[in-house]
Amino acid sequence: MSTESKPTTLRRGLSLLGNSLLMLSVLGVAKVNAQTAPTAQPFEPAFSNSDLLAQTTDTLPPLRTRLISRGSIAPVRGEVTITLRNMGPSEITYEAIAATDPRTLASGEEAVLSGLSAPTTISFYEKDGGLTQATVSDVSSRDDAFTVEFTQAPSLDEDSNSMVLLETGNIFVF
Repeated sequence: MSTESKPTTLRRGLSLLGNSLLMLSVLGVAKVNAQTAPTAQPFEPAFSNSDLLAQTTDTLPPLRTRLISRGSIAPVRGEVTITLRNMGPSEITYEAIAATDPRTLASGEEAVLSGLSAPTTISFYEKDGGLTQATVSDVSSRDDAFTVEFTQAPSLDEDSNSMVLLETGNIFVF
């Protein structure tokens, strides 16, 4: 026989019943919340990629006009000499990718980079955040050297920030 008294058994039974009812009510609320909660919607940007593309094509010149060769030289044993001349009012930071660390060129200064391997890329920008225009000069298809002159670009359309010399000797600025 059980040594527990009837009131203790009754309390346990009521406690068990109360816990069960509590569990059912919690599950019921969770079910109701799950049914009435808003469903997750996929993210939709305020504008589409086609809108962005339309804006970009309105402001940038077509790719075919930006990738016209600015001249051609004849690398000797795959090496070239490039003179950089800052004709603008602001300092220019430039780097011959994989050949030099970033360097600064003050207004009115020039730097000669000799022994660069073709192909090579030179990136540049105005230190104060202004627009930069790069013009290729002193180009001869019989020579292994040329000059890049930096000036302040009059508009965003004429802003450039890199010069690429291909192995063939073709020079591109964009």
